[in-house]
Amino acid sequence: MTSKSIFIAFTGPDYGQPEGVIDISPGYECWNLKKFTIDSFISALKERIPVLNENVLRNYRAPDSEPNPDFGIRQSDYEHCSWGLLLPSPTVESFGGYGETLFLLNLYSPHFMRPIFYATDFGILRPQQPKDRRLFFHDQNQARRFSTKSFAEFHKVLVSEAVYSVWQADRVAHWQKEDWRLFVACQLFSEQNQYENSKQAIGWQRESADLATILEALFTAGDDDTTEVGYKLRKRTAVLLSAHIPEIEKDIKDLYKQRSGFVHGSFFLHISKETKVSQGIAELPQPPFDFLYKQKEHVRHALVSYLHLNSVFRADATRFHGFKNVLQILEQAIIDTKLRSTVEDHTSKILSLL
Repeated sequence: MTSKSIFIAFTGPDYGQPEGVIDISPGYECWNLKKFTIDSFISALKERIPVLNENVLRNYRAPDSEPNPDFGIRQSDYEHCSWGLLLPSPTVESFGGYGETLFLLNLYSPHFMRPIFYATDFGILRPQQPKDRRLFFHDQNQARRFSTKSFAEFHKVLVSEAVYSVWQADRVAHWQKEDWRLFVACQLFSEQNQYENSKQAIGWQRESADLATILEALFTAGDDDTTEVGYKLRKRTAVLLSAHIPEIEKDIKDLYKQRSGFVHGSFFLHISKETKVSQGIAELPQPPFDFLYKQKEHVRHALVSYLHLNSVFRADATRFHGFKNVLQILEQAIIDTKLRSTVEDHTSKILSLL
C-alpha cells in the first residue's frame, strides 16, 4: 500500500452522518460534505492530502464564473456533493489512482459510482461523465455501504488487482495471457455503466451480449480446446459461485439465449411477437430490467471472485501446486472436490465482505 491518498466525492441526499469525518480503518475515512463549506472542506483536504507543491494551489477552488474549469471546484459544483471517501491511493503518480479506485468502488457497489470530483496531491479534478450525475442522484446514496470495515478490507484485498482496470504502458509490457484476460474482463465490466437505468426498447439484448462476453473472457477465452465452450463456461463459473448462487448455471443459459438472439440477429422475432398493436399504434415490449440487473450482479460477483482467487494465486502459487493460472484451477475443480472446497473457501471470504 502506498503512502499517498485520494479523495473521491459523490452526490446524493444528505444521509445524516452526524460527524464531519468518521474513521473507517487506518487510512480510510468517510466525510459528510454537508458539514463543510467549500472553503473549510478545501482546508481540511489539504491537511489530509498535502499539496505536491505551490504550483498546484490554484487547482482547488475554481472561480464561480468559470463555465467549465479543468481543475478545482466551484461553489455550484460543491453544492451537488453529499459525501466522500478518503482512501489509500493504489498508485504513487500525481494523476494516478482515480481509475483504479473507481473500479474498486464499482466492484463493491450494486450501482456504478459517478463522482463529482476527486482530489490527489495535485489538487481537485473533475472527471468527465457521459451523463448528468444528477440522473443517478439516489443510486449514489452509498455512504453507509462504504463507511464500513468490510469495505476497507475489501479494498485492501483487491487493490493489487486494480492494475487491470487502467491501461498503463509500463504495466502492460510485462503482462502474460492471464493478465490480458483480466484486463479485457475489467474493461468490459466498467463499460456496463452505460446500461444502468437506461434500456432501449429495441436492441437491449446488446447488454446481454456484453455480459456474456465478460464471462467468456474470464472462463473460456484463450483455451486451446474450443469444444463445449458453453458447458465449460457454466461449470467453471459454478465452481466459483454455485455455493452462493445455486441457480447460476440456469441463469447463464438464460443469458446466452438473449446473447445469441442479439449476436445472430434473431432478437427481432421476440420483439415482433411481443409487440402489441392497438388502434393502429404499436406498443413495444418493455426490456427486462430485473433480469438484466440480476445478470449484471452475477457478473460482478464472478469478477470479484476471480480477481480475488488470482490475487491469492499470485501471492503464493505453492497453494495451488502444478497449476499455471486460475483458469486451470477452475477446470480441475469441476471434478476435484477437495480443490473445489478450497476455491469455495476463498470465494466465501471475499463475497462475505459485500
